[in-house]
Amino acid sequence: MHLSKASIRYARALYALGEEMHVSDEVYANMHLLMDFFSEAKDMRALVANPVIHPNVKRKALRMIFQDHIDSLSVRFLDLIIAKNRSADIYGIVREYIELYRGKRGILRTVVRTARPLNEAEKAGFEAWFAQTWPDKQVEMVNKVRPELIGGFTLRVDGVFVDKSVAGRLQEMRRELSVKVYQKS
Repeated sequence: MHLSKASIRYARALYALGEEMHVSDEVYANMHLLMDFFSEAKDMRALVANPVIHPNVKRKALRMIFQDHIDSLSVRFLDLIIAKNRSADIYGIVREYIELYRGKRGILRTVVRTARPLNEAEKAGFEAWFAQTWPDKQVEMVNKVRPELIGGFTLRVDGVFVDKSVAGRLQEMRRELSVKVYQKS
């Protein structure tokens, strides 16, 4: 996803302000909430990005949704973005803030996809492996359930993808079989 220079500047400004006010951890949690919301509610993302809709309508809608769920700095920041006609950049700003925060704090995001939710022992196993593999990083693990994996897991860490799923192994076998030519003995 290509980010505008304005998205990067706004995210950096929010990060600096959060650090100055000692609320950057709360803002980070709020940005995750906004990211999840805008990822799922694409119609709301389109409404907020629509230049035809008056900024006051956008501001009221976002305040109604988030007023009681995010801190005042994040609410004021959303107001500022809308007032400056940058509402189309909200998703990009949120993404950039999260990446900036993770980079500054040495947080490594991992996504573990499994056919069913991980139990506590499995989570602990992954966390122990992460701690051993990246001792200098704080690892933020997300477990996403994908029943089509059948069993096993896939892991995405910092742009690296590992597939240890049953579905992945079946697909690999299919590729191998389609490449091999039948040879007569």
